[in-house]
Amino acid sequence: MTMRGRQMTTAPTGRATCQGHAISGDRARSKKACTTCSRSNRRCQKYSLRLSWPRPNDGRRAVVSESALLSPSPPTAGQISDARFVHTSHWDIELYHSMTSSVPARNLSLLRVPVFWNPSKLEALDRDLLDYFCCVASKSLATFGHDTTALGNILVRIALQEETATAAAVLQALLAFSSLHRYGLQSQALELKIAALGSLAKASAAPSLGAKATMQHTATGMLLCSFEVHQSSCTSGQWTFYLGGVKTVLNASSIKTLRQLGSDVAVLLDWVHYHEVLARFSLLHWKREEAPELRSTPTDLFCSEVSNLPPPIFSMLNLLSQVCDTVSSGAIPPETSGNVDDFKNFLEVLDWRIRSLPIRKVPDDKDHVSDDATLVMQLYQLAILLFLNRSFEALIDQPMRTQQHIDIAFAILPRLSSCKQQFPIHVIGCEARTDEQRAVVLDVISRTKMSSSRSLKYCKRILQAVWAQYDLANGTNIDYHYKLTVIISHCLIVPSFI
Repeated sequence: MTMRGRQMTTAPTGRATCQGHAISGDRARSKKACTTCSRSNRRCQKYSLRLSWPRPNDGRRAVVSESALLSPSPPTAGQISDARFVHTSHWDIELYHSMTSSVPARNLSLLRVPVFWNPSKLEALDRDLLDYFCCVASKSLATFGHDTTALGNILVRIALQEETATAAAVLQALLAFSSLHRYGLQSQALELKIAALGSLAKASAAPSLGAKATMQHTATGMLLCSFEVHQSSCTSGQWTFYLGGVKTVLNASSIKTLRQLGSDVAVLLDWVHYHEVLARFSLLHWKREEAPELRSTPTDLFCSEVSNLPPPIFSMLNLLSQVCDTVSSGAIPPETSGNVDDFKNFLEVLDWRIRSLPIRKVPDDKDHVSDDATLVMQLYQLAILLFLNRSFEALIDQPMRTQQHIDIAFAILPRLSSCKQQFPIHVIGCEARTDEQRAVVLDVISRTKMSSSRSLKYCKRILQAVWAQYDLANGTNIDYHYKLTVIISHCLIVPSFI
């Protein structure tokens, strides 16, 4: 369970016993020893206080929770797999006062996720790390619409196809990610990452890049980006920097050159495009002086012409990109001729296009495992609809339809064995108002952590901050976009929702 607006704790009870006496500790008032203990010249136990955890059936305890062992399969609808705790702290209260009074919060610490350093000096063999990447680590690469193992195999082929500085950079970045995935943050992973940057710098001295070198630069940059977002700690703020470098390299190339590399280039460009769209979403809300800029570039044209994504996912990412651009502009786009009614019609058409995506609906009685991919697509579609409707709630006035979207989304979440895509978890999680809904969101995060070691800690921390603000508001209306922007802007790094 979770409890809104305050912290729940499990409270121990006090008991004092002395040779068969069972006296409540808080009832003991006298310091005089009992007759039995005085005669035996020993320390009296009658009036001392002993703390112990209560029995599970003890009705006096504050909270009784039975934690079931987590299993690979998700709980049935409405079932909560474990007790969850949501804390509302002084930080949340100060942020609430800042938002409601429009006065910037001063000396308010930034949201951060701690990094855990492995002090061991590892010397794992390159071959072992390569095998581990192929079999295990590649499954944690963040992508949508492509098999992660197939993507990993493409990266291995790019790394081993020739002996050049750029190929060495790919291999070193790949091994760095594998070492991080297997052993956590430690010296070997950092040394391999630094070596990859050194090889990349050496290869960048060439006057121009051919097709192979372009893809090797792209693969290295994306592996370094994946290295940074894997743990999502307070030291992982460079992922947008590497993504921007990849886009710069691709923009210097041509689509004719890239097509020479066959089908592998399409998978790699789809990987880049997915990160770029979600980075644009993150930067909508992360408003800090050091915020990078990711503008629409010719790379987007490359992706549209060579993409191998399934049509619904390709359209879904393009629509999310268009929604982000519309929210980012903060003004009526020129194609509506500055007319509010035209802009409202534009939003309604955009809403209709998202709802009309050809996604197969999975019946409630279907096996959850075999249809996870389709359920995630449905969840993604609902998340984009909710984000659009909440961002323009004053113009898109359809509360009943929005509530239907929310109800369907929370019916899907318990049916998922995992959800590696963080964007729908974030957007739908922001709609959780009840303890049961929040427990469902936390449960799917927990199950996803088991199936993929990629961290969701920042996503979870942001959701908890959003929930605290909803509880503190207690009916007070705070603008959706403003609230998310204030909370996410207090993150130490740009959070990734990939």
